[in-house]
Amino acid sequence: MSRAIHFVFIAFFFLSIARVGAEPCAVCGKEITGDTIYIYTDKVTNEKKHLCYDCSLLADVCFVCGMPVRRDALKLSDGRVLCARDARKAVLDSNDAKNICAGVQEEMDRLFSRFTSFPTNVEVRIVDRVSLLALFKVPGNDFDCPDILGYFQSKTNRHRVQFEISLMSALPRAELKSTCAHELSHAWVAQNVSAERKENLSKDAQEGFCELISYLLMDSDSEEGEKKAILENSYTRGQIDLFVAAERAHGLNDVLDWMKWGTDSDLDPDEPNRIRVVEMPKEKTASNVWVFVENKVQVPDVLTLKGISGDKVHAFALINDQTLAAGEAGKVRVGNTNVLVRCVEIRNGSVLIRIGESKEVLELSLRKEK
Repeated sequence: MSRAIHFVFIAFFFLSIARVGAEPCAVCGKEITGDTIYIYTDKVTNEKKHLCYDCSLLADVCFVCGMPVRRDALKLSDGRVLCARDARKAVLDSNDAKNICAGVQEEMDRLFSRFTSFPTNVEVRIVDRVSLLALFKVPGNDFDCPDILGYFQSKTNRHRVQFEISLMSALPRAELKSTCAHELSHAWVAQNVSAERKENLSKDAQEGFCELISYLLMDSDSEEGEKKAILENSYTRGQIDLFVAAERAHGLNDVLDWMKWGTDSDLDPDEPNRIRVVEMPKEKTASNVWVFVENKVQVPDVLTLKGISGDKVHAFALINDQTLAAGEAGKVRVGNTNVLVRCVEIRNGSVLIRIGESKEVLELSLRKEK
């Protein structure tokens, strides 16, 4: 399920106050007369705005911000209404929306290239609200992510799996990107998580994981408003907060491993380190099955800088078995254990790191070949 829509709560408070001077209505701009002010919350800015009596009675409210709208509003064919401000930010052309989603796929591939890849057999459709809701009524539809903003569906045709994502039209650009990333994450789950694990994995955890990927993309884009909206959504029942905390403490690799091979159905706020409790599948020899073989590559018993790649702008340091860029943190195997390492700076022939929560900076240097 994608992030829930901004439901319109027409909740206002009547304040009888002795006003000094006139105040303009936030909707019509006219002076508010009388001693009663109607207060609405703009869902985009979270500002409290004052309305006059006439505007408080308006039947149409903006789909995005929830504020009453007058005649200058944009009315969409599916019955939604956008105020003039939010109409300017909305992606109204379907081809533009598809191009943005294609950009999201490329951006996610770059952002998460050191950790995983996302499915390419994905068809993105831009539909209005009526068409989106109609998807829920098709008999036999096996939908994993029904919501008012987006819909994810997995189809099989002649043993070929195809993923289909339907996204609501006329969303603001940032919200469109965030919702697209969420739905692409569902496609990742469908492709990478076994049926047995999915049966054990709670819906809240699946949604929390998809929200995490969306959150990380919005963080990369510096979309603070969307990040805030993701964290404030309550429909994952707190799992998004636990996934964000787990990614910060242990790195995305551990999160991905838990999604695929974890033993718990969801993340436990009382035992956050259980995200590292996984059971890798035993090797199978039957035909037509995936075979997972434990990684037998030996890693050093101490932190060792094994290589530096890239250029001055995009440099990467290989420390034991983990590749990190400057500013990134990740779990690094050291012998038979794991250590959380944060890469501070990559230099010519060396790297500065911090271990765990320590503030001490250590330098690892490349070993000279004899």
